[in-house]
Formats: sequence, C-alpha cells, structure tokens
Amino acid sequence: MHGSLDLRERQRLIGEFNNRQSQARVMLASTKACSEGISLVGASRVVLLDVVWNPSVERQAISRAFRIGQEKVVYTYHLITKGTTECDKYRNQMEKERLSKLVFSPTDKENGERRKSSGVAEDRILDEMTSSQNFMDLFDQILYQPKDSDAVENCD
Repeated sequence: MHGSLDLRERQRLIGEFNNRQSQARVMLASTKACSEGISLVGASRVVLLDVVWNPSVERQAISRAFRIGQEKVVYTYHLITKGTTECDKYRNQMEKERLSKLVFSPTDKENGERRKSSGVAEDRILDEMTSSQNFMDLFDQILYQPKDSDAVENCD
C-alpha cells in the first residue's frame, strides 16, 4: 500500500487486512500511506526499513497498529544497516526523542523521576529468527527499547 493509492482501494485493503477471517497476513505499506486516519488493528508487527529525521513520522506510522480494537501485542522493529549513515541518522533521531522526553514527559512529582515504561513482551518470532543458523549472522545486535538505553551509541 502506498501513499498515492486511490482512497477506496486503500480502505478496501485495510478492511481486508483487519478482518480476522481474511487470508491476508502481511501488509507492506509506506510511511506515507500510514499517515493519519487509518487503523491497522490486524497488525502484530511493524517493521521500519528507513530512518527518517523526524521521530514523529515513525511514531505516527507505528501508531496505526496501536488503535482502539487492537487485541494483539504489537512489536516494532527498526532494521538498520551497521556502519552506514542510517546509524548516524538513527542516533540523531533518538537524541531528538530523548530531548523531547526531557522537556515534555510527565515526571513523578514526589521524587522527580520520569515514569518508566512497562517491560518488553517476549517475541517468539524474533527469538526463532535470531537462534536460526540461517539468520543469526544477519543480526549484529538487538536493542530492546533503545530509546531508554545507551545501546544506541553502539550502532556503528
């Protein structure tokens, strides 16, 4: 699904993807197509293949799966090639996100600490991929909640 797709066709594809009885299991969609106003509650995985400068663009795309009616745990993956300008771009994006949280995130009034997010849910598919002999060499590192860790510095 891409951003220039006819509105009726886009709605038909979304409806088919979200229908539990549908055979559709995968939807490939651009971040432009996943801008405001759509719900992809049929999704359990969001895979981002490109890093954009503005973190809110990615948040909007991810938020398409986190909607009222979502009954699944939704996992988000950023696939980034090691040693490329993508790593620098991602690091800059995470720094923007960190600064934004410092300014705009609510704090616990009693002790001044930021509220912590809940833990990472177990991802059976990712575990199977990283333990498979066929795929394990593709992964250099897996960062869980990288926005909350210093591991983003190790992108190079």
